[in-house]
Amino acid sequence: MFVLKHAFLNLKRHSWNYLLVCIMLFVLILGLMVTNTIYTSAKLFANDYSKQFPTIVSVLEPDLSNTTHDKKLTKEQYLKFGESKYVVGAKMVASVPISLNTLKTIDMPSPVQFQKLEGNEGANNFYQATANWLGASADDLIEELNDSNMEIVTGSPKLKLNECLISSELAQLNQLKTGDTIQLTVTVTGNGITEYQTLTIAGIYQPKKLAESAEFKELMMTQENNVFTNWETIHALENFDRLGYNNISYELKNQKNFDRFLKEMQTKGMPSEYQVMTNEVSLEMLLSPVNGVGTLAGTILLGLFIFGNFSLVLFSLRNFRQRQTEICVLRNHGITKKQLIESRVLELFVVAGVSFIIALIVTNWVVQPIANWQLQNQKMLMGNIDQLFSSTSSGNVETIKSIPMMFTKGTFINTLGLTALFLTTIIFIDSYKLFKFESIECLLERKIDE
Repeated sequence: MFVLKHAFLNLKRHSWNYLLVCIMLFVLILGLMVTNTIYTSAKLFANDYSKQFPTIVSVLEPDLSNTTHDKKLTKEQYLKFGESKYVVGAKMVASVPISLNTLKTIDMPSPVQFQKLEGNEGANNFYQATANWLGASADDLIEELNDSNMEIVTGSPKLKLNECLISSELAQLNQLKTGDTIQLTVTVTGNGITEYQTLTIAGIYQPKKLAESAEFKELMMTQENNVFTNWETIHALENFDRLGYNNISYELKNQKNFDRFLKEMQTKGMPSEYQVMTNEVSLEMLLSPVNGVGTLAGTILLGLFIFGNFSLVLFSLRNFRQRQTEICVLRNHGITKKQLIESRVLELFVVAGVSFIIALIVTNWVVQPIANWQLQNQKMLMGNIDQLFSSTSSGNVETIKSIPMMFTKGTFINTLGLTALFLTTIIFIDSYKLFKFESIECLLERKIDE
């Protein structure tokens, strides 16, 4: 009872001193809570996002012009690779760079833009955009358009031989409609061979929604020059093996199945000249801002813990020196060192409890805005990650706009443990100084005016 009474009397008697202790602990605990919450939430978010992100295996073809006919994989062989227990789905898209010499194409600003002043007006530098001829089955064509944020508004994805889809912007620019014909120009680099292909417009596609940023707008502008046909039409091109290439990708059920699937492809006859790769690098790049936020929070958390302990050691030494006179009086009145330590521990627990509760309330208010601010800073430092997302096949996974903050049980226990370590530091210093304390030494060291 004496210890309890003495502790609360001390809290009242030295209210300003304990207010300072409370503020110090509040700042340290708040920093620990915020950084610990951000660190834990970033790690959990990255782990959950990785599980939702589909594992895509892409086949990299060698230079087909230098490959013997028996080493070139056919559509049937690619489909056979996709008939695996490890595969969820496959996508096969053939592509050839083309020129639309007879049409007006959609221009876009060059990657290195500059302005020249003409009077009071500025003129941007533009270049003629290139186009791609893409060939795929009906299902793969729809998926390719979806990945590009496009949709078919006229016609059907089930195209016949020499039928094509063009963008609504390209159609309006050249006053084209369904049933009209267009001419594609394919030039083999090096030998100057030019091949022409006439296609009938069977449908029109357009963006699903307006671009939210200038980067997205420019990306869509380049895609709206593309022409889509079926797989057979593009492979009927005489010089396809010299200039075209196949984009073959398989979605696996699990990242762990990659090695087994690769071995299975080799068993089914994939030549050694062909290579495969996954979209793991794309996933790492997409998660790089999140991991950056987590790493920064973890670094600050460690720094706060070290700085906090060092500050509390210095504060405890100074505070004990100021309390020597009071301790000397209490010791001369029969109060034991054990009772003084128990009273000090009780006082610190009360102060730390108040600081912890206030810090917990404030954390709930500020942690999400701080995390969002840090995520935006990381995105700015690492470049336009969202543009990479738009060009990456990612299924139903959404772009990372925010990291939901979760104050988990583990976060609470960790913060509570670190707070206990802070208290242990103060109690250890006070206990050590108190056990070494001698009243006679205190009186001898005191100045006369004290």
